[in-house]
Amino acid sequence: MWQKSVLLCESVAAELANGADDGKGFEINHWSNKVTMDIIGIAGLGRDFNALKNSDDELIQNYEEILEPTTEKVMFFACQILGPQRLIDRLPWAVNKRMSICTSALSRICKELVVQKREAVKANADQNLDILSVLIKSNNFADEQLVDQMLTFLAAGHETTSSAFTWATHLLAIHPEIQKRLREEIQEKLPSNPWSEVDLTGLLEGLPLLNGVCNETLRLYPTVPITVRDTIRDTTLVGQPIPKGTQILLSPWAINRSPHLWGDEAQVFKPERWINPETGGPNKTGGATSNYDQLTFLHGPRSCIGQGFAMAELRCLVAAFVGAFELEMARPNEPVIPAGVVTTKPASGMWLKLKTLKAW
Repeated sequence: MWQKSVLLCESVAAELANGADDGKGFEINHWSNKVTMDIIGIAGLGRDFNALKNSDDELIQNYEEILEPTTEKVMFFACQILGPQRLIDRLPWAVNKRMSICTSALSRICKELVVQKREAVKANADQNLDILSVLIKSNNFADEQLVDQMLTFLAAGHETTSSAFTWATHLLAIHPEIQKRLREEIQEKLPSNPWSEVDLTGLLEGLPLLNGVCNETLRLYPTVPITVRDTIRDTTLVGQPIPKGTQILLSPWAINRSPHLWGDEAQVFKPERWINPETGGPNKTGGATSNYDQLTFLHGPRSCIGQGFAMAELRCLVAAFVGAFELEMARPNEPVIPAGVVTTKPASGMWLKLKTLKAW
């Protein structure tokens, strides 16, 4: 994670040196997608897609097209929730065709990766502990099932953290005083040569402000703002009877920003709420009285199994980026509008003005 975070900074610095911003700013969300795809590729498949160096990666292009926020796609995914599927497939939408093309391409790519990995496992040429290797070695999954699993963890494992990192850069850019304090914390606690190939994930976990920034970003901008659950039996919720088969919409966005749960400053970016005032160390509650006041990763048996991985990844990315660049909004007079189809993304991209900093 740290090495890829460093490579992100080096790649962005090289682009800036070549005049990539052209005085108009640097769009960071695309690069966020690249670095998180590289990280999940290694962890999930034992394969380095090298997306940071390859701007034409087919996997990245297809995922970006599916998840690019447009009104038509928002309507399309809303219809997927409400159904019926047969009617949606017959609607004369261009998005139907494009989604079919993109999902078919992703399935093809994943099938090729599964075949290659299975051959390597059979030949005892694969000693990795990545997710796909473990699944194949278990002998519990057919290739079609493995493809389905890959499509899920590639999307969930890169797009969610990519969106979170993008929003973290925005919040730090519009709160320069917090950005300055975070940079001071990073420079004080990290080695004098933090770009060396060392594992800093454990160290980063103990940095109070870094954890506060990451947790507060995820509270204000949950990467999946709304999700759906179907009741499997008759139940009740706050005394309200709910029959079996009822579809329930859960909104982490609404819960995470509720003044009833978070007080009058529920809408305010306040990383300090995640720092213990007595010890100065990080806390895991943000001052909330219940775990259920924060639904970014959901809870219970259907909660996100990749929460720890995502948090470690986000800490690495934020620490490396803030240590390498000074961030400002390139278009401060233009509102940044949250949008997206599955994850929360800026409607027109995230355009930053970046100043490359010297290593400390």
